Amino acid sequence: MRHLLSFFLLLLISPLLSHAELPPQGTVVGQVAFDTHKPLRGVAALWDVASGKVPDPRKYILIPAAVVPLSAEGRFELKATPGEYYLGAIVRTTSGPVVAPPRPGDRVMMSPDAQGGALKVHIKAGQTLDVGLHRDGWVYEGFASESELALTGVVRDVNGKPVQGVLVFAFADAAMSTQPVAVSDRSGEDGVYFLRLNSSRPVFLRARESYGGGPLAGGGYVGVYGGHEPQAVKPPEKGRVSGLDIEVLSLPSAGNRGQGRPEAPSQ
Repeated sequence: MRHLLSFFLLLLISPLLSHAELPPQGTVVGQVAFDTHKPLRGVAALWDVASGKVPDPRKYILIPAAVVPLSAEGRFELKATPGEYYLGAIVRTTSGPVVAPPRPGDRVMMSPDAQGGALKVHIKAGQTLDVGLHRDGWVYEGFASESELALTGVVRDVNGKPVQGVLVFAFADAAMSTQPVAVSDRSGEDGVYFLRLNSSRPVFLRARESYGGGPLAGGGYVGVYGGHEPQAVKPPEKGRVSGLDIEVLSLPSAGNRGQGRPEAPSQ
């Protein structure tokens, strides 16, 4: 357990952001409008076209390359390295965190549209692209009833009890240091998570409570499929892989980490 704990602490506390000079960036600005909701709550986001993945929250959740909250008037300003991106936005009509995937009842704009199309933008270094005003969008009703490719399992604490509210991220590299390729919905009361994928390439799974990268300053649950030796999961071309259970540890807040072993999960 001590080696396992050391692995998790190293995984979380090691900085994920380099202090090297950032590469040149470009900017895309615009505005979304939904007349029945003012002021607006929501986010705008970019997804890299080069990744080969088209964002569609009805099928799977992709981690964006850049994301910003909307202003009260629906305006946004996104910065990214030069390249081609899909641009999308979510207008919140539901309660809950602003920076998160859409929830049933929220409105999705630009990417994807109701038919699955997407708005592409080309970002150039040092230049600003104005995409203008976009209206209405479509109402998100949740995941499609069937998913062509998915991973599922149970998130449990060290005592074997199911843990609710945990996210499971899929990474292409064993170090899990790159951008995640997908994220599950939160685990249910029974600890079950469901992670939809759009590719059958091998992935490594990490569980944590928040979307943000870097250390869990406020503490929380964290775990890796395979424990201190992460195991690759090789999905089939289509279908569901079950039994991918993940054990998580409950880390204390950052101020208490020098005291050694994390607190045991509450009984």
